[in-house]
Amino acid sequence: MPDISLYMRGQIIKLVWPAILEGVGIMLVGVLTTAMVGRLGAVSLSAVGLATLVQMAAAIIFAAAGTGSAAIVARYKGAKKWNQVQEVAGQSILIGLVSGTVLAAAGYWLAPAAVALTGSEPELIELAGSLLKITFLFTPFFLVMSISNNILRVMGKTKTVFYLSTAINMLTLVVSYMLIFGISVPALGAYGAGWGLAFGYLTGGIIAVAVLSAQEEVRLRFHHVFCYRPDTVAAILQVSVPAAMEQLAMHGGRIVFTFMLAGAGAVQFAAHQIATQVESISFMPGFGFSIAAMALTGQNLGKGLPHRAAQYVAMINKQAILSMTVMSVVFIFFAQELAAFFIDDEEVIRWAVWCVMLAALEQPAIALTYVYSGALRGAGDTKYPFYITTFSIWGFRMPLVYLFIVVWHFPITWAWGITVLDFVVRSFLFWNRFRTNQWKQIQIG
Repeated sequence: MPDISLYMRGQIIKLVWPAILEGVGIMLVGVLTTAMVGRLGAVSLSAVGLATLVQMAAAIIFAAAGTGSAAIVARYKGAKKWNQVQEVAGQSILIGLVSGTVLAAAGYWLAPAAVALTGSEPELIELAGSLLKITFLFTPFFLVMSISNNILRVMGKTKTVFYLSTAINMLTLVVSYMLIFGISVPALGAYGAGWGLAFGYLTGGIIAVAVLSAQEEVRLRFHHVFCYRPDTVAAILQVSVPAAMEQLAMHGGRIVFTFMLAGAGAVQFAAHQIATQVESISFMPGFGFSIAAMALTGQNLGKGLPHRAAQYVAMINKQAILSMTVMSVVFIFFAQELAAFFIDDEEVIRWAVWCVMLAALEQPAIALTYVYSGALRGAGDTKYPFYITTFSIWGFRMPLVYLFIVVWHFPITWAWGITVLDFVVRSFLFWNRFRTNQWKQIQIG
C-alpha cells in the first residue's frame, strides 16, 4: 500500500502542477490587463471587467461541450480505445465551431444592449458594449481552444497545455500592452485590451488544434472533424448539455450578481472588480485539483477501477484544502498590497481590501467544491452538479444579494459575505452527492 499511495500521489502531482501553472498564467493575463487598464481610470477598468465577464460567461457555457468530450475521452483513454478518442475529439471541435459561430453572431448584436441593463453610467455602458462587439467575433476560436485543451488535460497532457497556454498568454499580454499604450502603434486605450484578448483567442484556437492533432493517441485529421457522426455527437451532448446548463446557471448568476453590484456606483464596483481579480488567484489551485479529479476519476472508471477513483479523490481533497488554506492566509495578511497593485484610488482600495478579506474565508469550501464537482464530471455525472449549482446560486445567493444590495442598499461587502455562505452550502451538497457512490454506475460513450 505505501508504494501504491506514493504512485498515486505522483500521478496527482503530475496532473495538478502544470494545470495550476497554466491557471496562474491565465490569471496573470487578467491581473496585468486589469492593472494596465486601471491606469486609465475607474470607468475604463469597470468597462473592461464588465465586457470580459459577459463574453467569457457566454462562451464558457458553450465550451461545456469540452466537459462531455473530456469525460468520454478519459474513459476511452483508460480503456485504451484510441479510435473512439479520435472520433470524440473531432466531433467536439465541430460542435465548438458551429456553436461558436452562432454565439459570435448573437453576441455581436445583442450583448451591447444587455450591458445597458446594469443601469450604470452612460460612458461605461457605451465602452463596455463596444468592447463586447470585438471579443464576441472571435468566440469560435475560444471555444475550439477550450475544448482542445480540455481533451488534452484529461489525457494527462497538462504539461503540454501549460506550454501552449504560456505562449499564448505572453503574446496576448505583449499585444495588449502595445495597443493600450500605443507602443509602435496608435494608442487604443481600453479598446486595446479588447483587441489583445481577441488576438489571444485567434492564435490559441489555431495552435491548440494543431497540438491536439499532433498527439500520437489522437492524430486528428480533417474527416474526424468535418464528417458528421450523429451517434458520437449525441453521446457528447448527453454529458455536455447538463454541464452547459450548470455553466449557464453559474455564469448567468455571476452576470446578474455583477449587474446588481454595478448599481452601487463606479467606486464600489471598481473595488469589486479588483477583489475579483485578487480572488482569482485562489482559483488556480482549485482549478488544478479539479482537473486531476476529473481526469483520474474518468480514467479509472474506464479501467473498471471505481474504488481507485474514490481513493484518488480522497487524496486530492486533502491536498486541495491545504493549498487553499494557504491562500486564505495570504489574502488576510496581504489584502492591502494586493488591492493597491491595481489602482491608486484610496477609496477603491479600502473597499477592495474588505472584499479580499472576506474572500479568504471561502477558500476551504471552494477547494471541496472544485474537487468533488470535477470528480463527478469525470464520471459523467453532470446532472447533479447542475442541480446543486442552480439551487445554491439562484435559490440562495441571488435572492439574498438582491435584498441586501438592491433593495436595502447595503455596501458590496455584504454581497461578498453572502458569497462565502454560498460556497459553504455548495461544498456540502457536492460532498453529499459524491458519498452516495451513484457516480460509479453511470455509463457514457
